[in-house]
Order: sequence, then structure tokens, then C-alpha cells
Amino acid sequence: IDALPPEWKTQNVISALMSSAILTMLQIDVAADPISRTTALISLVCALMCLLFGSLYIIRFATK
Repeated sequence: IDALPPEWKTQNVISALMSSAILTMLQIDVAADPISRTTALISLVCALMCLLFGSLYIIRFATK
């Protein structure tokens, strides 16, 4: 359990970077077709859930 918080912090950084990349992709005109937009929205929801659960796990396991 001692090694988990640094891994969750790294995962949160990666999820935050992915969230910003997905939001950028949603803003360009090329991603206007339904398949790309739906895939990007599902990926964004997954990245945000990963951020939420990662933050909760950091708070839960970092306190002793």
C-alpha cells in the first residue's frame, strides 16, 4: 500500500493530460462526425472518472 499513492499521482497526471487533449480534439472541425465525437466523449468520461477515483484513492491511502 505504501507504493500506491505515487502510482495514483502519476495516473492522475496522465489522466489530466488526456482530458485536455480530448477536449482539444472535440474543438476542431475534423471531429464533427458522430463516430469520432462519440468516441472522444466516452474517452473524456473515462478520463474524468479516472481522475475522480485516483484522487479518492490518494486521499484514502495517503492518510494514516
